[in-house]
Amino acid sequence: MSGLGQVWLIAKREMASQARSKAFVISTGLIVVMAYVGTLLLGLLAADSAADEGPSVAAPDKGKVVLAGTFDRVPGGFVFLLGYELAEVPNAEAAEAAVRSGEAEAAIVGDDAAGPLGIVVLARETAPDDILAALTFTPQVVLLEPPKVQGVVTAIAGMVFALLFFIIVVLYAQIAAQNTVVEKQTRVIELLLSTMRARALLAGKILSNALLAFGTVALIALALVLGMWQGGAGKLLVGGDVAQALGGATLWDALAGPMAWFLVFFALAFVMFAALMVGSAATVSRLEDVSAVIMPTMFLIMIPYMLVMSLPENKALTAWLSFIPFSAPTAMPIRLIGGGVPWWQVAASLATLAVTTLIAILVGGRLYEGSILRTGARVRFADAFRSGA
Repeated sequence: MSGLGQVWLIAKREMASQARSKAFVISTGLIVVMAYVGTLLLGLLAADSAADEGPSVAAPDKGKVVLAGTFDRVPGGFVFLLGYELAEVPNAEAAEAAVRSGEAEAAIVGDDAAGPLGIVVLARETAPDDILAALTFTPQVVLLEPPKVQGVVTAIAGMVFALLFFIIVVLYAQIAAQNTVVEKQTRVIELLLSTMRARALLAGKILSNALLAFGTVALIALALVLGMWQGGAGKLLVGGDVAQALGGATLWDALAGPMAWFLVFFALAFVMFAALMVGSAATVSRLEDVSAVIMPTMFLIMIPYMLVMSLPENKALTAWLSFIPFSAPTAMPIRLIGGGVPWWQVAASLATLAVTTLIAILVGGRLYEGSILRTGARVRFADAFRSGA
């Protein structure tokens, strides 16, 4: 059997074993259900909070639009604003005050810095689509008061990424590490290694748990999307630079890209941590010793996680963490939610993580090969690394 065939055979064996475990099925189901219910409630609560603030604009057939220094810029440009009450104000400050107070639904203001037309539309919380559609030109839109509640929802979404990464990586990587020791204790490993190479066995074990972890994350992501859709969170507007750039961005717009990138970062990071945990676990022969030998890897997961969770508003720290391989899977998606991240930074972060993952696979493989058949006392990392050469 070829090397790839051996890897896939081990992967199928591991996945079938996990699928038969009631504890695994129940825990996975609970996580998915909690993600769905939590997102559903979040959307409903946020929608209720937004509704409590009251209507921010008048109905289109009763709305008032104020103009400041614009008639001479686009002659006849406002003739299609039928049904709106048009009123001139002396300057841009007066126009902005009318919009903020709710007196006007929007303001059309002359601004020499606003592109070739020199026209900008001011609105409070959302881009006035009906007004924009009625105009005979396409102006720049500025939102004066992006909704605060949606900014909170976006911040919570970033924390969900961090929490999801921590729980799934720790859960599945630990399962792979514990199964490695169980195979040593029951001498199953000796039978397996009589028919295949150690590296193929290690690769199959990591692949199986990676597929299970990725499948769980995909299910949770689906539950989050379903919860946002049914709870109305997907229709909420987010504040900040994203909303300003898009003229009013929904939670779908803000989260679709980061969620996709999170899955890519997660896949690489899981392989990295699983390789280190399984390689470390191979150096012991008792389940009681597993926690001690995988603790260094756990610190590599926990410390960046705690930094990201405790300092979510520290943009400078989050930017640095997005280039560290152990924290990039959580820090980079959080940065992407806020928008404005150059593409080269995403590429650099991903490349750094990929290189580190390759190094982790080589290190974990050496530890695994050098200690998997050695029973009894714990094998020192240095000894296992030399024996695996």
